[in-house]
Amino acid sequence: MSNRVDAPATVEQKKRLSSLSPQQIRSTELAGDRIVEVLSHAPGNGAAIGGVKVVTANGWFAARPSGTENIYKIYGESFKGEEHLARILEEAQQVVDGALSGS
Repeated sequence: MSNRVDAPATVEQKKRLSSLSPQQIRSTELAGDRIVEVLSHAPGNGAAIGGVKVVTANGWFAARPSGTENIYKIYGESFKGEEHLARILEEAQQVVDGALSGS
């Protein structure tokens, strides 16, 4: 099960998100599961993804800035169901906002 949500972002926040490093993600859990990987580059070819992807055993989210609007997009997938996906998407916005604010 997957979905996408949009979150407001200033031009400066979008710029920071596009160059966010895995080390800037301080959270250790997502939707009750331990975060096992944070990526800023594609594993296959090493290309920058223009944001971050946060992975757990039961789901993931990726956040990337919009190229045309003052938002960032959060894509998420849960392997457990709709309620778990809703938690992933909600917590993803908190994780990204925390990283963008430096807290």
